[in-house]
Amino acid sequence: MPQPEASQRYAVYHVRDIWAMLSPREDRWLHNQALHFRHVADVQAQQLEQVFALTNHQEESWTSHQEIVWHATDAPVRSTSVGDVIVSSQTGQAWLVLPAGFIEIISPPA
Repeated sequence: MPQPEASQRYAVYHVRDIWAMLSPREDRWLHNQALHFRHVADVQAQQLEQVFALTNHQEESWTSHQEIVWHATDAPVRSTSVGDVIVSSQTGQAWLVLPAGFIEIISPPA
């Protein structure tokens, strides 16, 4: 029987400009990150799809899940959506949430 993937921690960043959800772009993450995004939560999960599912409202607010540490206590709570970014705390790799799936954000060479 295959072993389940090890759980890791992910940081969830919500885009500040709601209009950016209509046109998700990697450059918002790569340039002026603090201007465009807000760190809202850390999530313990096995994969990106699980992070996305855990940070969306279902029958209850997603901030109540035991796998989540909610950081943005002074902000309105919304579900993770298109234009938001999920970052692996282990590797630093970031992914942009798209209308269907995710795209890996590749930093340009220094």
